[in-house]
Amino acid sequence: MVGLQAVTITSAFVFGMVLALLGSIKLALAKRLGIDEARVGGLLAAISLALIPMMLLSGVLIDHWGPRVMLIVGSCLTGVGVVGLTVKPSYAWTLAALLLIGAAGACLSTASTVLMPKAFFPGHPSAALNLGNVFFGLGALLTPALVDLLLRILEFRRTMILLAVVCLIPALIAAATDREYLQVDVQEGDLIKVLSDWRIWLAGAVFLLYMPLEGSVGTWATTYLTDLGYGTRQAAWLLSGFWLTFLAGRLLMALLQQQLFDPRVEPWIILILSLLAAVVLGDLAGASSRGNAGLGLLALGLIFGPIFPTLVGIVFGLFPHDQGTAYGAMFAIGATGSLFAPPLFGAYARRTSVQHALRLPMFMALLMVVLSLVLAAVAQPR
Repeated sequence: MVGLQAVTITSAFVFGMVLALLGSIKLALAKRLGIDEARVGGLLAAISLALIPMMLLSGVLIDHWGPRVMLIVGSCLTGVGVVGLTVKPSYAWTLAALLLIGAAGACLSTASTVLMPKAFFPGHPSAALNLGNVFFGLGALLTPALVDLLLRILEFRRTMILLAVVCLIPALIAAATDREYLQVDVQEGDLIKVLSDWRIWLAGAVFLLYMPLEGSVGTWATTYLTDLGYGTRQAAWLLSGFWLTFLAGRLLMALLQQQLFDPRVEPWIILILSLLAAVVLGDLAGASSRGNAGLGLLALGLIFGPIFPTLVGIVFGLFPHDQGTAYGAMFAIGATGSLFAPPLFGAYARRTSVQHALRLPMFMALLMVVLSLVLAAVAQPR
């Protein structure tokens, strides 16, 4: 059981590290490749594009082969991709390495997510997913500081090699853990059946709206706060506070779901959180004082944190024999929201201001309320 929990935690952490890796090394990478930061942004898009189809494929493979195989493959290939960044200072080579990192990271994400209900709080899948997703967040939150420290002490190549060793930890633990602990209930992995069920499209639509909401805050919060009169350092601290309350929200929800809430109320939790998010975003869009803006941002982290894990818990309940496939399908459907929403938000912000542009996420949150209401009405396993 300890091995199961260890491999789930480390693989979730490594996937969080993958999500934050390029942003953490973009300056060093731009210098190494002799390019500007705009072209590095194109490399970041490559990771996102690799994640979407591989989330779907890895989910299907997990349902057929089990999480253990995908954990070992994903962990090893992630390490290979990170080392690949050091082989040749070429844009094409770096792009290939990042595509490999994105694809392999998807395997870690899906496998660890499927294992979370077994590793934590058995019988309470949404509580387990809220707790397990904290480790995704920790990986993403700690990586920038860790990479910055390592780059100051070591040069680029040694830093990447050290990070690659970290990426191999899930594979080592998975290989040393008894096979039966890393298996889940018999799975079907029937992609056609999953995609023909309109409830997966409904859950994917909720995620499609949620993912850009989370991303927009992470991208625009510091600009929003400095526009209202905060100093750059204060804004950075408040953004860190947002991510801390984000993780705290997941921990708190995990405890509530494990101790108090009946699983049947989980769709209503998403509806309530979506409504609260719309209210807070509306308040931020009209905030006239710095204090209200800072408190609103921290409250938003507390609200946003539990939405995604609770949504995955609902999907697992709807598709108990195709959990990997259903998770991959929901992610692939919803991740398209991250492709169109940021440019739209950015264009609107440039025409007006970041504060006024927050009305767009507010309307997206209101639409989430409507879709969550429909999901709450139909989210009963067949």
